[in-house]
Amino acid sequence: MSFSTKLDKSMIVKYSAGFMFYMEKHKLMDIMSRLLAELSVESVEDVRQWMGQNIRRIAQDIYSKALTAFHLGTAADYFQLPKNYFHRIVMHGRPGSGRRTMAHVLAERWNLLILDADALAYHHINGHQQDENALLLQQGIEEDCVIKRSEAIGNIIQERLLKEDALHRGWILYNYPNNRCEARELFEGFTVPPNRLIFLQINERMARMRHLMRSYTPSPQDNITYLERQMQQYRKSETLLNAYLSHRREVVYVDATACFETVKCQIMSQLTKTPYILGYKYGESGTLN
Repeated sequence: MSFSTKLDKSMIVKYSAGFMFYMEKHKLMDIMSRLLAELSVESVEDVRQWMGQNIRRIAQDIYSKALTAFHLGTAADYFQLPKNYFHRIVMHGRPGSGRRTMAHVLAERWNLLILDADALAYHHINGHQQDENALLLQQGIEEDCVIKRSEAIGNIIQERLLKEDALHRGWILYNYPNNRCEARELFEGFTVPPNRLIFLQINERMARMRHLMRSYTPSPQDNITYLERQMQQYRKSETLLNAYLSHRREVVYVDATACFETVKCQIMSQLTKTPYILGYKYGESGTLN
């Protein structure tokens, strides 16, 4: 007797994406590659026994080298990213810090999908089909409720990150997160969270000057009123958001006051020559409640 089974494709994609992140976080592919390399060199007869005796040594060696380099801030050419590694980058910083420009440069370098959280929210709420997230976002905007807006935008972004192109190409996201709750949801609630957050650090005065003196044709949002609202929102959430990000291993701090080429080279060096480590620093999750 046979039973028909209906598979939920979205659940399969979500599970597969979550498992991919699990393997990346615990460096399982790195460990397996090292095992196979040593096996091929030593020509082991009893493979099962050899693996049982050496897998702990190999794992500890990989973890300890990565953690040591991370804590010392070491950048070196011998840290090579796995071949199956996909960049999942968040560009963060105050308005005018160069998030959008740098996002397009990095996306072109690694063929990443570019995601603007504001654009995603706009197209979602103005689309032909209004789902529950669009209605929740509309309600949050009308009521000026940060909690509802954050929940809706977070759901919209996570749905987009589970699409096939995002999973198979990698992505770079900007204009999100905007507060500590969104950052916590991004790193701890998303099925596939970012493996790097680039924090472009710049003071407000320079950010305002850059924002208002951009060389290309300004958009309708490029006015004093809109800019002041953005700066005010950033200042309001800055302290708590920065405190949370300071405990994450994925965060890379970059001085964005330098010229464009210097900032670009610094970011690319950090992304390619330093080991990726995910999670809280020193197991500090309990201090952030």
